[in-house]
Amino acid sequence: MRVSLETKKKKYRMIYEMICEDLRISYGSIAETLQLDWKTAWERTREAFDEQYILGPQLRRRSYRNTKEYVYFFRSKNSVESFLKYVKNMDVVYHATMFGFSDMWIVSKKKIEIEEDILIEGFCSDYHVSFPPDRLWGAAIDVIQEKVERFDPTAYSPQGIIKTHFDEEIEWDEKDELLFRYFKYNMRKPLGPLIGGKQISKDKIYKFLARLPETCTVATAFCPDTLTAYDPCLLMFETDYEDFIIELFSELPSTSIFFKVGDKLFADVHAPKHIVRSPDIRVLINKLHIPFLINDLTKRGIINSAGQAIVTYSWGKDL
Repeated sequence: MRVSLETKKKKYRMIYEMICEDLRISYGSIAETLQLDWKTAWERTREAFDEQYILGPQLRRRSYRNTKEYVYFFRSKNSVESFLKYVKNMDVVYHATMFGFSDMWIVSKKKIEIEEDILIEGFCSDYHVSFPPDRLWGAAIDVIQEKVERFDPTAYSPQGIIKTHFDEEIEWDEKDELLFRYFKYNMRKPLGPLIGGKQISKDKIYKFLARLPETCTVATAFCPDTLTAYDPCLLMFETDYEDFIIELFSELPSTSIFFKVGDKLFADVHAPKHIVRSPDIRVLINKLHIPFLINDLTKRGIINSAGQAIVTYSWGKDL
């Protein structure tokens, strides 16, 4: 029997929610919840990952003194040459070219020499990952606009959603580092190669997994139309109401990831192109939501300044 795409998408969403609850949930448990046989549950899970409805679960280091990372945003004279240069730099764990407020975004294990026009730099905070609501994009925009209109600065109470631990150290040895690199881009990888090839005991592996809430942020993302259907957009804010901004962009149907560098708040969001940008502003002026939302937030004094950039290509290392 042929299964419709909408039916599959509902299953993909359920799988995403199960993985958020239990990173290494078995296919048997997935099958039981989905009320499918094991083979079909395995197929649906593989489709969800292969077609990029679900990304991750991935690991991001928390910002302890002995695990923190350094972030740069800068203008580059030649972005392609800069990109190729940092592919070879083994201190750089992630870098991307962009067009917008910055040409280049770098995440490094330590401060490095940048011979370019640096716009923003500093140690990265912990990351915060949204759990996107199950709704259409139009409904999400309506919810966001209503929240903006109802926002009362006098009633705002900071929650401190984003944390930093710059003055603290955490237990982190060579085996932790090996395990982090192994699981960094896929927390569901099998344990067998670790036990057989890297001389790491089961006890150490299970201790590492048990300590994840303390040592790392786990990022599992959901894209209801697949990742490739969206523009990868990085937003930068200066605001006195950062928790409200996080709450706003957490209303989007795809996962958003937030972090801070200094006093700047960043939101890494994925949204349909017509919500982010358009070559013909006359046609889509009422639908180009994010730029006009940012303008509205600025006029209302909710943000002091903002920047927007589209990520064109990136490189992440198992470091």
